[in-house]
Amino acid sequence: MKNNIDLATIKNFIANNALTENVMLMLHPSNFDKLIIKGTKRAKALCISGINIIADNNGEVKEGEIDVLEVKFN
Repeated sequence: MKNNIDLATIKNFIANNALTENVMLMLHPSNFDKLIIKGTKRAKALCISGINIIADNNGEVKEGEIDVLEVKFN
């Protein structure tokens, strides 16, 4: 995966992997920060094509990677 992750990259990733709302995507914090518009408030999550995207705060995702997290509903 390339280091620069933009909206088109995420949309293609979602489509190519046939992802649904049953997952979340997690990005390296630097990749996530490049996606959000920095204003007076800092976004903690994004939603693209019905899928939530969050920043990795645990150091698990390398820069340029997209991690897929399964969401379980009770």
